[in-house]
Amino acid sequence: MHRTLVVGVASRGGPWINAVKAHEKFELSGLADLNAEILVKRGEESGIRPENRHLTLEDALGSRKYDVAVVVTPNHIHYPVTKQILGAGVHCLLEKPFTEEYAHAEELVRLAEDKKLVLEIGQNYRFKPICRFVAEFIRGQKLGRLSGIEASFHRHRPPRFEHERVMRFPMLYLQAIHHVDWMLSILPSPVVEVFSRHRRAPWSEWREPSICHFVLRCQDDVMVSYRGSYESQGEITPFDGLWRFEFERGDLLINGNRQVVQVTERGEKTDVIYAVGEDESSGEAELLDGMDEAIVGGVEPPTSGRRNLETLKMLFKIFGQE
Repeated sequence: MHRTLVVGVASRGGPWINAVKAHEKFELSGLADLNAEILVKRGEESGIRPENRHLTLEDALGSRKYDVAVVVTPNHIHYPVTKQILGAGVHCLLEKPFTEEYAHAEELVRLAEDKKLVLEIGQNYRFKPICRFVAEFIRGQKLGRLSGIEASFHRHRPPRFEHERVMRFPMLYLQAIHHVDWMLSILPSPVVEVFSRHRRAPWSEWREPSICHFVLRCQDDVMVSYRGSYESQGEITPFDGLWRFEFERGDLLINGNRQVVQVTERGEKTDVIYAVGEDESSGEAELLDGMDEAIVGGVEPPTSGRRNLETLKMLFKIFGQE
């Protein structure tokens, strides 16, 4: 059993506490958060004794009680928190996005390698069953070769905290990075060209652009078109987004009901071939599986820090900063 500390227990920390408790290879051993009130609340809910509820990371790491830390802190402190954890000799599963600076991500990868520790990034979308189904469909060429992808994501999502308000490209960092990571895992060939435009709506509560359009061209000329917005005042998409995959012999859609729909024979035949169930995995268990396999068997996770550098680099290309 891996003795596990969850760092940052508000918001997304709750699902991670539940995921750790539910996993047979991990033991929820401690919690850390700067907010004393939420720390007590989560501690009581999860059965963590007061001495294993830490108001500082220094206190938690200094106790030497933990083998693995799951980091669910705000994005802008991912780098210092993860550096401190790895420096203390503790394996780290870090929520996306990896870091807000590419050089910081490279530094953390080197640190993990030097200390022979596992560093995994919480890009859970590629592990969702619906995403795995579509990935296998593409690999199997069930409708022939892939020609293009169109995707859209839109909802009204204002900043919840001041550190979010000033975030660069918030929609990309907070949501689209999931879509980008999944796209990179399913595209048959590397991306060779990126075109992007960003916009801040005049009424936006965000300081930086929260609307983004980008186009990717792959080595095999597959084209990807994506539009994302945090400013939509109308109908919202699921967090997964809406997707259309165009193949030689038909289309594949992920619709607003989170169904995978196959459209063939020039639109005359439409079949629902996959539908998300109520007990659909959100991917945290699979990330923990990857962490366990890496610690015990030395198998590098699909979303290791090293491998996630590709996703982060693509995000910076979409920003237009590389």
